Amino acid sequence: MSPERKQAAFTGTRSVEAGLTWSQQEIWSLIEGAAPEDHVYNVVGVIDVPDGTRVDELRCLRAVSFFVSRHEALRTLFPRDRHGRVSQRVLREGDVPVAVARTGEPDTAGTGVAELTAAFREDFGSRPFSYADELPVRIGLVVSGGDVRAAVYAFSHMAVDWFGLDALLQEVRAYFRDGGTLPPLADDATRPADLADRQASPEGVAKGTRALRHIEATFGGRPLLSLPPALGTPATGPRHHRAALRSPAANLATGVIARHMGMSTTSVVLGCAAALLGETTGSGTVDLLLTSSQRFDRDLRHMVATLMQEAYFSVDVTGADVFETIKRSWRASISAYRNAGCATDALTALLGRLGDGPGAPLELLHCFNDKRGRTEPVPLAPGTDPRDLLDLLKDSTLTRLPVTEREPFYLVVDGDQEAMEFSLTCDAAHFTPADTEGFLRALESSLVTAAARVRAAGG
Repeated sequence: MSPERKQAAFTGTRSVEAGLTWSQQEIWSLIEGAAPEDHVYNVVGVIDVPDGTRVDELRCLRAVSFFVSRHEALRTLFPRDRHGRVSQRVLREGDVPVAVARTGEPDTAGTGVAELTAAFREDFGSRPFSYADELPVRIGLVVSGGDVRAAVYAFSHMAVDWFGLDALLQEVRAYFRDGGTLPPLADDATRPADLADRQASPEGVAKGTRALRHIEATFGGRPLLSLPPALGTPATGPRHHRAALRSPAANLATGVIARHMGMSTTSVVLGCAAALLGETTGSGTVDLLLTSSQRFDRDLRHMVATLMQEAYFSVDVTGADVFETIKRSWRASISAYRNAGCATDALTALLGRLGDGPGAPLELLHCFNDKRGRTEPVPLAPGTDPRDLLDLLKDSTLTRLPVTEREPFYLVVDGDQEAMEFSLTCDAAHFTPADTEGFLRALESSLVTAAARVRAAGG
């Protein structure tokens, strides 16, 4: 593939420099830890143009200009100063490179579009960003018959998280639907540089201090939930492995439980996962790093930026059935989310003190992340008995996926209206592929079994 290089000019309302937000600090530490393979944190995807819709290159280039001009996160560089400190520098104007690849003519089967789209994805996803001098966005347009058939994007995780990306894609759809216009952002809308200044203020420092106190009070002076014993065999092959289970049954079962308990589907899955971890490890306390969206304030809810922070969660599962564990997990998660967010340097120092020093800090080894933008319960069809969901287990599909995370145990929830998808990344030194699959299927089974108990109890 030898794409043509074009430029989309942008002009924003200001140029500004600031420190990093807490979320950017957290992402930066992950990027540095993964280098030179920090491309695993690139956020890559495709916007397919529906059949029957005509979009030309010029319109797409104008859209790129519009959105990079509109959102400061997309025109921000991350240079180092002479002391090695990283900051953010928002550019007021400049150009975004856009790659354009064309299929051979004619491409009636669409194979050329698919091949070029895959090539863009591979290229964009396999190269780390040059953070100090490359804008945090890459765009590739696939053109066939004179029309754009797909737009491939990659963003640096320093610019967007999954919820920020969702907000941006909603705007993109509205932009094309409404003829290339959107209401302007409010003059007082918070931008990442503004948020960084707010977090460095006395009010922000106080909030960060509360988060540190929560972590110390919750985890200080006791052992954490540990991984299974090392397998004791020579390490061969990949260091991690990852599997995903797509489950229509779990999707419906989670909705049954959520409506019965008056809780979100996230709380239900988190509680069931905590119950299962307690059962499989024999521990009465389950410790997890939760991914918190940090979009609680109204002015941050739809912000195109990376705002996620790790929330430190712990729940006592002693003597609790799955429903009680869900309740306890909900209460513990509220406390964790409220106390998420602080400067990374201060957190690193605390974890060193709580552990065995900077070289062996306190470390939570199990992570949970619900990536879904919408978490409303999916209703059962009229007349469906939750106990019938057991029959849907045969429709679940398990796949092996490329590894994109480096944590020892990383459970991700995703999906759509049709099915819930759980993916699990595990450290191969402690888990076999069968262990990973076994946990996913046990989680699915526990949700379906709990839903059947709701009906049996008259719920």
